[in-house]
Amino acid sequence: MSKLFCVALRLKCNSSILQALFYSSQPQQECKKSLGKVVNVAIIGAPNAGKSTLINKILERKICAASNKVHTTTKLTRALCYENNTQIVFLDTPGIVTEKEQKRYKLPESMLAACQKSLRCADVIGVVHDVSNKWTKDRLHNDVVNMLEMVKDIPSFLIINKVDMLKSKKQLLTVISNLTNGIIAGSKIPNANKNRKTQEKAQGHSHFSDVFLVSALNGDGVLDIKQYLINNAKLRYLHYDPSEWTDQTPEILIEEAVRAKFMDFLTQEIPYTLTTKLEYFDDVAEEDKIMCSVSVECPTERLVRLISGAGGGRLQQIKSHVRNDLVDMFKKPVVIDIQLRVKNKATSEQTI
Repeated sequence: MSKLFCVALRLKCNSSILQALFYSSQPQQECKKSLGKVVNVAIIGAPNAGKSTLINKILERKICAASNKVHTTTKLTRALCYENNTQIVFLDTPGIVTEKEQKRYKLPESMLAACQKSLRCADVIGVVHDVSNKWTKDRLHNDVVNMLEMVKDIPSFLIINKVDMLKSKKQLLTVISNLTNGIIAGSKIPNANKNRKTQEKAQGHSHFSDVFLVSALNGDGVLDIKQYLINNAKLRYLHYDPSEWTDQTPEILIEEAVRAKFMDFLTQEIPYTLTTKLEYFDDVAEEDKIMCSVSVECPTERLVRLISGAGGGRLQQIKSHVRNDLVDMFKKPVVIDIQLRVKNKATSEQTI
């Protein structure tokens, strides 16, 4: 993007700050005038199990940050769906994180308590499990099991994700049996736990009310979950206005979308060292489009050059993918500028 455009953005920035503040997808709490059915759903699971991808697919809008790396989601996010006079409030939580991982990936300390917080707000708990991982497919994460044991009074259901990646679907009955301890909705599964080899490695939860087999990435089975939640919603006043679709501001959503895409494109722990910051935001009502500029702070100049790629090609790719995600999110055209900056340096090193 040309320097002229960047200057124009900065000149217009001051006048648009107030507009940006008033343009927010922050839901209004307790919309008491509207009576309908409501269900609060906490979605929990191990890192990279596909929690955010699942929610995005159900809502048909990329609200929750998702990437191919662990710990993309760093805080509790609410994603809202309103259908058939029913409001589904998804509580998207970070994956289970230990203190060691929190320090290694420089994650916010708030992540350690985000899952517990979501459980306290939930009417029902959905546990997403990655069945494509051959090392963990037959056992739930220790912390997931412990959390479920702490809230036995809250109904929970199991979502077995990435079933499309299984070479043999014959494994599914054994996997389901292991993850549920052979019990679903209080009833034993016929012929459960016959495979002693996998049973020895298994760790499950005995109080799931239902099990869903899905592929969150391509959408297989996700509508069944949506209908299940609608059927189990309860009559009460709506928590949020039916037109709202998240409790996050557009500014935060843009920053998170950029951060997630850098995690997709960069290797190892590099993306965890970056800091994204929205420099400019404007919802141009007369043109029905969004214009924004995001700076990405890097620890060193060498990393700036590495991320930018030859001739700025990699940064251009990242920007293109971010734009597509934001268009899917806001459902309108988006013009975005991404700048790479060296930490503690005022000048931009790379602009695309």
